[in-house]
Amino acid sequence: MFKLVVDRDRCTSCGSCEDLCPELFELDDGGISHIIGSKRVENNDELEMEEEKCSLDAAESCPVMIIHVYENGEDLL
Repeated sequence: MFKLVVDRDRCTSCGSCEDLCPELFELDDGGISHIIGSKRVENNDELEMEEEKCSLDAAESCPVMIIHVYENGEDLL
């Protein structure tokens, strides 16, 4: 099981996550990264997934490293 988390407070609105992984990420009306279908926990977006899909590519491309991908509770980056 994978868990995807975005720290929205630190997002710089560069859009690299959305460019690399549009099935999981979009920029909201304020230009902040949002995980499609996620739940909001404080100001983070969180989504549990069966597969990591393209989330690791998005996490690696984020210039401020606000995207975290966990597998069974362990941070993969």
